[in-house]
Amino acid sequence: MIGTFRPAPHPSRRRVLDPGFLGTRDRAALELLHRADVATTGQLVTLVYRRRQTAQEHLVALYRAGWIERAVLPPTTRGGAPLAFRLSARARHRLGLGPLTRGRAGTQLRHSLNVTETIATLVRMDPAGAMSHPVRAWLPERAAARVGLRDVFPDSIVALALPTGSGVLCLEIDQATEHAPVIRAKLARYEPALRNRYGWGVLFVVESPVRAAYLARVGREAECAHRLIGKAWVTVLGDLAAEGPGATLRQITPGGGRTTLAAVLRDPRPRRCPTPVGSDGWIELLAFGGAEDTVEALA
Repeated sequence: MIGTFRPAPHPSRRRVLDPGFLGTRDRAALELLHRADVATTGQLVTLVYRRRQTAQEHLVALYRAGWIERAVLPPTTRGGAPLAFRLSARARHRLGLGPLTRGRAGTQLRHSLNVTETIATLVRMDPAGAMSHPVRAWLPERAAARVGLRDVFPDSIVALALPTGSGVLCLEIDQATEHAPVIRAKLARYEPALRNRYGWGVLFVVESPVRAAYLARVGREAECAHRLIGKAWVTVLGDLAAEGPGATLRQITPGGGRTTLAAVLRDPRPRRCPTPVGSDGWIELLAFGGAEDTVEALA
């Protein structure tokens, strides 16, 4: 059934291999699935494996060994239906993570996948390596709650650095399920949380231009909108994937207007991190259970 995760098969004794003996990229993939909850083959190619064939071979092996579960997603192109993966119950128990606390059906599954896709899209902005890994740091939802943003709970926090400047964005991945009062209340909480954080802002990521226009209009009508000038925007995920730093962002502030991702990342600080997302160092860090040094990146 499309969108339903198949439990990992019970492996034969010959296939049993403890995660501690897996290769670096396979261990990193398991940790990424812990952080992101769920990811597609394409997302794992970008963030961990680099080559699609390598990813497919390794993910099949992890599935047959019982460490991950998979689900068939609705096809988006004629190339076939993509697969999504998550840690199996056996893997979560072995890694000491406990059972999943949230379901993964329907809107929740799409939301989790869009969070991971947004991160992968930002990593893909640098195909030639000219920007030395633009995503300097990524805090997923559970880690984002620990940075001291009072009363706001972003889906992720990313520190970005382009040749023209840097910034930190709180990502709100919108699924077109929240109505105007909820959106305005969320913005009202962000205003004091971001007030004294130079170079920080909130970016809503949506799936359609119609939803982007709606969020921009609703946001401009919020009581706190004038205090969020230069700190709140909305963009379409497809535009971000196609245009990278030149992707259009609508301002959620009085007067509206449009800008680009590169234009809002104007902090002169480089926001360095020894293990930027997608780098070999970051993959190795995931594999061996370390934690990123984000002090300078999130300054």
